[in-house]
Amino acid sequence: MSSSLITLTRLSVVMALAAIGLYAVAVFGYIPVADLSAALRHPDPASFGQIYVHYSLLPRMFVALLAGGALAFAGTIFQQLLKNPLAEPSTLGILSGAQLAITLMTLSTVTVSAFQRDIAALIGGLAAVAIVSGLTRKTGFAPMTLLLCGLVISFSAGSASVILALFHHEYLRGVFIWGSGSLIQNDYANAIALAVRFIIFVPVLLLFQRPLAIAGLDDANARSLGLSLTSMRALVLIIATILTALVVARVGVVAFVGIAASHVARMAGARTLNERLLWGALIGALLLLLADGIVLVSAPVIGDVPTGTITAIAGALLMLALLKSVPSSIDQFTPIDGRNSTSRTSGSVLVLVCIVTLTFVAILSLTEQMFTHGLDPWGLFTGRWPRVLTSASAGAMLAMAGAITQAITRNPMASPEGLGVSGGAGLGIIAAFFFGGMASPLMPIAGGILGAILSFSLVLTVARRRSYATGPVLLGGIAVGALATAIMSLIVASGDPRASYILAWTMGPTFRATGIVALIASSLALIGFVVFPLFRRWIEVLPLGDGTARALGVNPRRSRGVLLLFVATLTGIATLVVGPLSFVGMMAPHIARMAGARGQTRIVLAATTIGATLMIAADWLGRTADFPYEIPAGVIAAFIGGPYFLWIIRSNGKTTLRA
Repeated sequence: MSSSLITLTRLSVVMALAAIGLYAVAVFGYIPVADLSAALRHPDPASFGQIYVHYSLLPRMFVALLAGGALAFAGTIFQQLLKNPLAEPSTLGILSGAQLAITLMTLSTVTVSAFQRDIAALIGGLAAVAIVSGLTRKTGFAPMTLLLCGLVISFSAGSASVILALFHHEYLRGVFIWGSGSLIQNDYANAIALAVRFIIFVPVLLLFQRPLAIAGLDDANARSLGLSLTSMRALVLIIATILTALVVARVGVVAFVGIAASHVARMAGARTLNERLLWGALIGALLLLLADGIVLVSAPVIGDVPTGTITAIAGALLMLALLKSVPSSIDQFTPIDGRNSTSRTSGSVLVLVCIVTLTFVAILSLTEQMFTHGLDPWGLFTGRWPRVLTSASAGAMLAMAGAITQAITRNPMASPEGLGVSGGAGLGIIAAFFFGGMASPLMPIAGGILGAILSFSLVLTVARRRSYATGPVLLGGIAVGALATAIMSLIVASGDPRASYILAWTMGPTFRATGIVALIASSLALIGFVVFPLFRRWIEVLPLGDGTARALGVNPRRSRGVLLLFVATLTGIATLVVGPLSFVGMMAPHIARMAGARGQTRIVLAATTIGATLMIAADWLGRTADFPYEIPAGVIAAFIGGPYFLWIIRSNGKTTLRA
């Protein structure tokens, strides 16, 4: 027996024993050891403990094993097919797409049968894959482009599910908890359904074992062996998507199991595709069983939270750790540069135009009466100016932070949202809410700044190791954002009475802004605008590279550290005001470049006014789109920014650069 086989066997046995031990603790919390045999075979109807063990815990074990094995098997297929170690159902948007479709069906019908849930999951999962494939088709399904599109689709679909939960909180709370990956069972129906899916789809995918092995080679070599990569990739992608969507229909979103299982199997010695498929599926099954056992044992302390939130948190951390394994040859993106713009507008004129546009949009938002005829204009102005000023201040701070972030990382795809800074700030603010309360308004601000600094430092560490390459840096930021989202989902699912407030805040509700909040936010934005010229030379020099910066007398490490603190402060304050949802920090600098801005200073100035304009417009749209109801400005900005982000990826994913 080979050493790798021994290692894999020992690892599986240890994981199995640990999971069984955790389940045993949960089981014997309800029944004595003497009743175990009866509970497993013929439970006594008068014994709640035996009924619970037989009809809930036992099928829960089977569901965990089958769902974990199927997701890990599909994850290994995706990684082999796309030649990307970070590909799996959650990072390709399949799980979130299926969840969103099920949520929409739940809202549209009185009762949803298991068959209807399966159909909805199939439609949602296949739609997500179709969108991602359509966006990346012209790039030849380049691995990094495909992955980034999938992650943005996942973020957008997940955000839409959260929005629906916000507007239908009481009705959809159970759906939200289930959709987060709850493995709670009442009978064996889900276990049987998952077993049927496993028995059907796994052998079908194994029929493509040889083509998949060839697909792992260079594309030219695969074509020389007579393999049509495009048709084979599409067919296997569809079959694997169907399998994962049908799993989601039964257990909700259980993210990152595919990444974790495949990499654990590889590190333990699984080298060939056959070994990774076999051992990856086994380890995936045991990983989910182990995670569910941890949830069961810790339930008296943290409550019965969805198992999927635990795997999402662990998976996001693992994704950060695995970024170093992203191949150096993986594709990157050509930045949108102002020099490529056809505009000949001078920098000063451009900034003036941006200011005029901002003024016009602000006046329109303050005075329009599309749905408020007959109301006193002064009364409208009194009620609107706090939210307009708050939106403008938050948009300006996010845009300035985004432009500076792109200069620091020499990465025009970077932004506070894309680098996880907004997500980190959100986690810091949530921690401040829970541990410090609302006794002092400085607590959430301090928590947001600290969270932004920690998340940005983490991503910059990853970025520095990869020479600030676009793809790995964006993946690092998205992993931090996924971690933040998973923790927020955990809080919402916990049933804590403060969860509704946290959920509402994450949507960016500017309609709660008061005059004092608006004045404080605008004052801080103005201070940032005044302080910015002090960093002008650093921002102009750092994009030229560390060597050039040192030659010009700039200490890259120190200057980046100061700029990091400045960006984190801006992001933390803006996130506190409008929540972590928004792509303003990424959109505004790009729009400034496309409009013809030249030089980092002019880009920052133009982007700041553009960011303020975007947030005011988002606030106005949210106020009027579903009048008299409100759609939070952060949601509108995110739904504008998500497609824009995908368009940027599609437009600039055609050139492979050095990673």
